Formats: sequence, C-alpha cells, structure tokens
Amino acid sequence: MKTDQYFVITAKNLTELEAELLAADAFENGAAGTEEQLSFEQKNREYEPVTLSKERTALKIYFEVAPSLEWFEQLRGAYPEAQFELQSEKNQDWLAEWKKGFNPFELASGVWIVPSWCEAPKEAKQVIRIDPGMAFGTGTHETTRLASQFIGRHAQSILGGGHRSALDVGTGTGILAFLAELLGFQTILANDIDPEARRVARENLALNTFKKVRIIDEDLNKIPGAFGLVIANIIDGVLVRLQNELKPRVGANGYLLLTGILEEREAIFLSEFSFAGFRLVERTQLGEWVGFLLQKEES
Repeated sequence: MKTDQYFVITAKNLTELEAELLAADAFENGAAGTEEQLSFEQKNREYEPVTLSKERTALKIYFEVAPSLEWFEQLRGAYPEAQFELQSEKNQDWLAEWKKGFNPFELASGVWIVPSWCEAPKEAKQVIRIDPGMAFGTGTHETTRLASQFIGRHAQSILGGGHRSALDVGTGTGILAFLAELLGFQTILANDIDPEARRVARENLALNTFKKVRIIDEDLNKIPGAFGLVIANIIDGVLVRLQNELKPRVGANGYLLLTGILEEREAIFLSEFSFAGFRLVERTQLGEWVGFLLQKEES
C-alpha cells in the first residue's frame, strides 16, 4: 500500500557494470525507478554537454513503498566496495509546488504574462496567457525580458518604416511572437527545432485570441520570404552557426534582434558573428546577458 512517503537508496562507488546489475536487481525487488549520477562537460558554446566517462559511479533507486530490509542488507555483501544509504522523503505534487512560484508579471510596458491558472491583475492592459509546463521557459529569463524590452522600445519605429512582418526563431513557449502581435505586427511566423516546444507554443496560442501568429514546423533555411523583424533569442554559439540562415530572412531595411549572448563571451561572439551588411541600432545589457538590434543596410 502506498503511503505519503517514498524511499531512496543511494549507492556510491559502483563500477558501471555493478550499477547495471544493481538497477536490474532493484526493479525485480519493487523499485519504481533509478537514476545514475552522471558528470558532464560542455565543450562548446551551443549548450551541448557530453557525458564524462569515469571508473566509479553512483546510483539512486526510488521506491513507492519501503524496500525489504533483508534485501537492503544483502546489497552490502553483494557490493562490498560500495556505500549504501536508505532514506525516506515526503511525497509532493511537484507540478503544484512549481506553480506556486510562477505568478503574473509585467513583460513589457502594460503587457503581462499570466499563467493559465491565475487571474489577470487589474493593472494589466494586455495579457499573454501561458501554460509552459515545467520543462519550458516562462518568460522570466533575462534573455526573454531583454528581447521583450527591445521589441517594446522599437516596435513603433519598425512598424512606422513599413515593416509589419516578424519571424521568431527558436520560439519556445511563443511569448515573443505573441508580444509582436500585441505590439502591432500583422504577420508573425514562429519556429523551433524542438517538436515539444512547438506543441507547447501551439497550446499557448490556443489559450489566447491571437490571430496573426502561426507556429510552423519548417527549418529556418526552408522558410520562404523575408521579414521586417527577425527575432533570435538563442544562445550565442547557435547564433554564430545560424548567421548565414538568419541574415537572408531579414528584408530590405529590416531588423535583426539577437539576444542570448553572455557578457563574458561578447568579444568572442563579435569576432565570429559578422555585422557586415547591417548597422548597429542598439546594444543593451540585462544582468549578464547582452543583446543587439541590427538594421539591414541598403545594398
């Protein structure tokens, strides 16, 4: 019978083979899941960590009901060089706990992000409702706020120049694309390489009444046409890799917004991302993150 607790066995100083054998043994003795404690190293700036190999590892084994103490004691004899610890933890509704910390907030002047389970505050002039799920951004990250501030400050001058279309590359939850519609852009396409992100963005689109935003499945190099504003809130290493695909998506005299650049890597980014053919409109920093708004020069 389940209780309001779950139980965790932590096994340290195992070989990789011992970890595999122990995991299999644990499932035969009622385990609900296992988790190997891995070490990672990030070798590039595209946030693609690799697993480090090592001679010894640690394993966490989860039980919904207390494991047999007899079996637990047998483990010490079966794996004499390993260290074992058994603990109990109180069960929690992790999604409910996470939701408690996500409240409505102002994204740009008068535009508020409001979770689907909250009431909009009275001071919110315009609302973007989202239900991001625990794995996706909520709009609170500094790069998203930085991009939002850029768009909010420059939207009227961009629109006034006749640029009414926008492309949001790496849209995530769709927040920046939704903001573009609220600020007056008439055609907004948003894409993301992660199909789960596209699914979440479409669900968020359905929570709102936006009519100008379309979430598309196409890769960046397959999106036809050019746009008055291209938004790329992506980590700097990916911006560098995608620069030859991003720039052609910007229409004549259009704008390219780049955020996701760490201040400590700004010099490296500027040495690798060419501004040729564009003029710098503004550089802005929020916290440790830097962003650039560029305008395409007439050829």
